[in-house]
Amino acid sequence: MTNEEYEAVIQNATQFSDMPLPTWHLEITRKCLTDLSNFDLIRCIRQDVFTDLVTFEIIERIDEQNTPFYADIDSIELMEKLSSVSSEMLSVYKSKLVRMIENIEKNNLIDLADIWMFDEQKGTYQGYINIIKNKIQ
Repeated sequence: MTNEEYEAVIQNATQFSDMPLPTWHLEITRKCLTDLSNFDLIRCIRQDVFTDLVTFEIIERIDEQNTPFYADIDSIELMEKLSSVSSEMLSVYKSKLVRMIENIEKNNLIDLADIWMFDEQKGTYQGYINIIKNKIQ
């Protein structure tokens, strides 16, 4: 399919589809990983689409920012979706995940998230960290 044909398909789907999921899927297939929003990454895992690539991108973004809280409000859901990925897939990124978790725990980053995270959310977030730790051990 040529670029022009592909663009026509996307435009047609966007204009005439009352189903947002297929339209969204067509739109993300044209983007680079780095161009996907945090919401797109979360939605990919939720929809079980490109999970391996998206897992890589989430970990890369967290690692690049040196904090799992770079995305503020999306951070909890990013970690939730990351914890839902299979053990096999997470094991591929074990060294980065171990480093990320050590950074969180050593520097008490969860406790420092008081500005936008309630105590209940902190507990939930720690639960996601524990799930990931168990999956990569």
